[in-house]
Amino acid sequence: MSAVLQSRSASRRKILGDDEIDAYRRDGFLVPRYRLAPAELAHLKGICDRLLADNPPDIQNVPITNPHMPYYSPLKLKSDPEPWLDWGTRPELLDMTEQLIGPDIVLFQTAIFHKKAVTGGRAPYHRDGRYYPIRPLAATNVWIALTPSTIENGCVRCIPGSHKTRDPGKHHWTDGTGDELFRIELDDGEYNVADAVPIVLEPGEMVFFDVMTIHGGTSNTSGMPRTGVSIRYYPASSYWDREGAVNHAETAKYNDFARRPLILVRGRDASGRNDLVTGHPQPNGGYVIPD
Repeated sequence: MSAVLQSRSASRRKILGDDEIDAYRRDGFLVPRYRLAPAELAHLKGICDRLLADNPPDIQNVPITNPHMPYYSPLKLKSDPEPWLDWGTRPELLDMTEQLIGPDIVLFQTAIFHKKAVTGGRAPYHRDGRYYPIRPLAATNVWIALTPSTIENGCVRCIPGSHKTRDPGKHHWTDGTGDELFRIELDDGEYNVADAVPIVLEPGEMVFFDVMTIHGGTSNTSGMPRTGVSIRYYPASSYWDREGAVNHAETAKYNDFARRPLILVRGRDASGRNDLVTGHPQPNGGYVIPD
């Protein structure tokens, strides 16, 4: 596996309009006019459905992280990485990402968020910036709807303008007795849930949101599952601080940030500090592990 996996197309398309870029800068999130074509949606939904079918059902109410790197995922996924890597380097997604974070792009995570019908848990409100050892902190997440994402089935909700503080805010651990998908949650005094905007999406639509945007979602008590795929990128002008990753040990159930494999998917390592070797499989079948 190469740690440099460039997009198939060297051309750059300006898919997002200036008004859309302005909205992303203002609100910290954007539902673009662009959406997947029916054949693309069917392909992405097909590989997602296959992964859900091939793995134990008890993983379905937690974020299913990094199907593009199944040897790394702590969930011990059975997954074919190639189609997921293909989506991580999809030219149209990278073209839009470049318009938001610049021309040098590192892929650092893929994930499936699957809320089962009736029993799908809530996503506590949080900032993704709480998790990632990216210095300086900058990243975007594209969340692609594979099923209708509605108020009834627990769509993502974002708080406009909450990304502007550039401070992750105070989070706490929940006691784990509720139906939350994960246990880290923003303190109540950090946000007003009434400010959250539901991001209602049709299949094939998507939302980009900044790493500092407060977001969450309610439980799915409807009879319809809600499934989406998340792909996360950061600008290579920033770097992944593997030494500082020990400060994120509380998320070790889902992540080993010190060993996270990174892939340069467009441009160059502008920071000169990104370790693009650690965590990738080696010819001898092992992995490069940091000291």
